Amino acid sequence: MTFRSASAPLVALALCLSVSPVARTQPREFAHIRELGGALVEYNDGTTQAVAAYYHSQRHHASKWLLIEVGMMSRRAFVVGRDQVQLTTPSGQVLSLASQRDWGDDAARARALMQQAQPSRHQVRSYFRDVNGTEALRFFTHPATGGTVLDSSQAGPEQVLLGDLLFESPTGLWDRGTYALVIHRPDGVVRLPIELR
Repeated sequence: MTFRSASAPLVALALCLSVSPVARTQPREFAHIRELGGALVEYNDGTTQAVAAYYHSQRHHASKWLLIEVGMMSRRAFVVGRDQVQLTTPSGQVLSLASQRDWGDDAARARALMQQAQPSRHQVRSYFRDVNGTEALRFFTHPATGGTVLDSSQAGPEQVLLGDLLFESPTGLWDRGTYALVIHRPDGVVRLPIELR
């Protein structure tokens, strides 16, 4: 047996060991996750449930806007503030929700996005059981319909908070990869993987 043939298994083992910690950390980053479809994911830790759908955004990367439809419910009453919702990019950059002002100032593109997204919208409400009503998540108003914008929304126990989340790309488009939708709560953090292919 030559040195080269004997060392090949050791090199392969070293590569496996160097890769395996990354493979172990990825599931921990996205704990309590279940994929429900190609662009539909659920978080459920037994107390809090959140569902995110992003079919339109998964197919349209050459846009400055990323649309995520979201629903969230808890056994306890909760409040979600605009500043508690973030998106972490594959490179680790943390993006805050877009502002209503920027969304409104881009009215033509905003209207086009909502029209294009309509056929692929998903009723995330249907994934919640034993619901005690729904509340609207009002971080944005759509240019065509208007409405009231709030910096925070609240829901009672077993009520589902439903609405759209919009993020604005600093570069005007979205790279492929795994993003993390992060919603901070007083008793923990909800992390949902958003896969842009």
